[in-house]
Parts: sequence; structure tokens; C-alpha cells
Amino acid sequence: MKIVALSKDEFDEFAYRHKYSTYYQTSAYAETSRYDGLNTFYIGFVENGTLVGVTLFLHKTFYLYYKYAYAPRGFLIDYTNTKLVRNVTRGLIDLLKKQHYAFIKIDPPVICSERDRHGNIIYFSNTVNGILDTLKKNNYVHQGFNKYFENYKPRLVAFVNLQNSIKTIYSKIDYQTKEIIDKAVEAGVEIYLDTSGNVDELYRFTSLKNKRRKKKYYQGLYNNFSKNNAIDIFFINVNTNKYITNMKRLYDKEAVANEELASAVQDFSITGKEKQDIISRKMESDKVLNYYKTELVYSTNLSKEHPDYLTIGAAFTIKHNNGVELIIDSYIDEYKKFNPRYVLIWELIKKYKSEGFMYLNLNAVVGDFNKEDLGKYNDLNNIKLTFNATVMEYIGEFDLVINPHIYEKFLEKSGRK
Repeated sequence: MKIVALSKDEFDEFAYRHKYSTYYQTSAYAETSRYDGLNTFYIGFVENGTLVGVTLFLHKTFYLYYKYAYAPRGFLIDYTNTKLVRNVTRGLIDLLKKQHYAFIKIDPPVICSERDRHGNIIYFSNTVNGILDTLKKNNYVHQGFNKYFENYKPRLVAFVNLQNSIKTIYSKIDYQTKEIIDKAVEAGVEIYLDTSGNVDELYRFTSLKNKRRKKKYYQGLYNNFSKNNAIDIFFINVNTNKYITNMKRLYDKEAVANEELASAVQDFSITGKEKQDIISRKMESDKVLNYYKTELVYSTNLSKEHPDYLTIGAAFTIKHNNGVELIIDSYIDEYKKFNPRYVLIWELIKKYKSEGFMYLNLNAVVGDFNKEDLGKYNDLNNIKLTFNATVMEYIGEFDLVINPHIYEKFLEKSGRK
């Protein structure tokens, strides 16, 4: 096994075609990571003159002059090849030990299972146990099959298959979700694709969700991925004119129905079960009419404060190979009543289906499928999985310890001990 330094182009050429190819293992991501204070380098694994694997490493000094190296989403190698894993591991230890690295962290997208929205296993990999054994035999410390966000990257992610017709995709979305989307659209929720690279406005919203990331990181992300048209920025707006117009239309329509029901209640020729049914419908109509009245007042006030439209959220996606990943979406809490995330996901499905992509990765979900109250994570599962998303469960995170004593220092400093 020979380990060689690679140029960006050499690395990207191999990485893009690999089975485990991911935007995390690209030079664009490497360049962006520098805005997070991380250094980078690319290496290749050569056997008998043939390049058999590559990896991007992010690295940082964390204690005295000791460093750690992180391969985001793992090395791009064949993990079922036990000899290759052994040779790569030995070669990396020999190389990085001399350069004062305490450990290497990997989290390869090796699939353990695919699950439905209820957590039921619909596919289980027949190679994952062998890969797990191989990594452990080569002294990789598995961080466990965690259910939440203990790792650098989420272990469970939700994918929507875009290979079916849009009609079929829509038919498999939960009925309640379709109703929520329809009502949100009636309330004027619209998704706007930004073509100007408005990172300032994007950051105004992403900072609400992730305060650690600085604006320069998102600017770097846009600069690096936009070179290949691989990033899309979206803004979620409420069209206040449409909102007030629709609420007035719905109020007027329900008022007519309510008046007809009121007349029927006063019709003494109607008796018995039919009368009770009319009274029940009238009571329900009263509730609906009151709701529309409240919405009409609210929409009127909102329209006065924000003529034309109000931006309530933002999101961005990264396109890689045949798939798209929703990286982050964030909204102003005050306007979450509009259910903007439902509309966003549906619009992304339609857009990327029409552009020929095979899947949409909605990103992280929680592994407690049967727990009714997930607290702050409720929306992750309760919204994403209603789009008939399949949960991909990855093998997890591993640490390859090079210097045990200094590795313990890292665990102490990171609060993991």
C-alpha cells in the first residue's frame, strides 16, 4: 500500500465516481471547511500502481501540538475488502503518527438498514456486520448505534425517492399532509428560488437555527458550490395579497353555507336525525367561520405591515451526482403557524423530480420512532416522514486511536468522557 498526496482535480475525479460519493468528500466542501477553522489535505491509496481509494481529511490542532484528522463521511474505499481496510489503516497510522495526530475519525455512509416511517426494517444489509467486524478488528472504536445527534453527522437520514411519477409520489404522501399544504398555499405561502446569491438574507434565517456557523461559512459554501451550479438558495414568503384575498373568499363562501344551515335549523318541517345532523353541521360551520374571520383580521393587519409579501424563512440545498440534499431550513417562530416546511418539501420534490434527480435527502431524523413526544425534534420526524420518506440508517461513527493518552485529552475537552 502506497499513500500519495492528490491534487484537487485528481481527488474530485476519483471521488465523484465512487460508490460512497458525497458532497462532504469534495474539494468544494474542503475549501468551505477552511471557514470553520479547519485545515485540509487530499490523499490517495495506491496498490500495484492503481488508485483504489481516496479521502479528504479535515484536521485541527486541539491540544498542544497534537491534531485529529476527520474524513467526513469516511474514506472512499471498498469496506468489504478486508485486506484493503487493513492496509489503508496501517498506512494511515504510520503516516499520521509521525505528524502528531492523536486519532482519525470516520463516519462512512455504509447502510445498515432502510426503515419505513414507523421504524420497521424494510431492508437490512447483508454486508454491514462483516464491515463492522473488519473495522473493529483494525482497532476502530465504534461510537454506537445512537438515535439522536451524538455524532458529527446524523446517523439516520430521510430520503424521498424521485424515480416514480410525480402523481405516484403525491399519492403516497399522508392525507393530512396534503391538507396542510393546501391550507398553507391558501394562506399565501410561496417558495422563491434565489438567483442572486443573497447570502446575507440566507444567513439572517440560518443564524436562528445554528448560531455557531458564521456568515463567512455560508458565503464560502455558496462561492465554492455555485461554481458547478451545485447549490440552490430558497426563500419562503407569505404573499400577503394572496393571503387576504383567499381568506376573504373562504370566509364569504363559508358565510353563505352557514346562513343556509341556519335557515335549515329554523325549518320545523325537518325533524329527528336529519335535524340533529344539520345542527351538528351548523356548529362545525360556526367554528370554521370564526376561524376564517380571525384569519381575515390577521391577514388584513399583516398586509398593512407587509404589502405584497413577507419573508418568513430560508433554505438551501446542495446537488451532488444524482441526488439533492436539503442542508438546512429555518423559519421565524412567529410564523410557523403557516406550516412553511410542508410547502418547502413539496416544492423541492416537484422541482428536483422535474430536473431528473433520483432522490431528495431531507437530512436528519431521530431514531425513536415509537416515542410520541420527541420534544424539540418532533418536526424532524413528524413532517419529513409523512412524505413517504425512507429512513437510511448508517453504520455510525468510528475513531481510530493513534495516541491513546492524547485521545483521552480530546474526550475530556469535548465532554465525551
